[in-house]
Amino acid sequence: MKHEYIEFAFDEKLGYARCLMICNGQAFEGGAKCHPDDMDMISERTGCCIAEARAYIKALRFKRDHEIQPKLDVLRHLYSNMQTSKYFNPKSYEAKMLRSQIGAIEKELAAVSEDLAEEKKYLKEYIDKKDKFYQRLRARNQ
Repeated sequence: MKHEYIEFAFDEKLGYARCLMICNGQAFEGGAKCHPDDMDMISERTGCCIAEARAYIKALRFKRDHEIQPKLDVLRHLYSNMQTSKYFNPKSYEAKMLRSQIGAIEKELAAVSEDLAEEKKYLKEYIDKKDKFYQRLRARNQ
């Protein structure tokens, strides 16, 4: 999913990073607040990276829940209604094309769901690695 616009803001005093991302005309905001125990290691880059990942996760959820899933539901409903007709022919061009479209949208939904899971995993791993890095630095400095 590509974004059309991205903007970052960072407030070092509050330890807060914000990311505004615009994708397909929709705005998504992600934020990251530095943990009070980590204020000695505060980093604009880390905060902005986490904020961007959170904005991207929101964008993927929006695409999944408000764009792809409703399309799929409508097409499935249409196909179900067609099947109730006494004139329904599963071998007709229309029925085949509708099944094809449903299959394509199901694949798109699966791909976005996979991207969402990967992005969540990436964010968790990124935060965990930063925590371990900070702990090693503190141990070394004591």
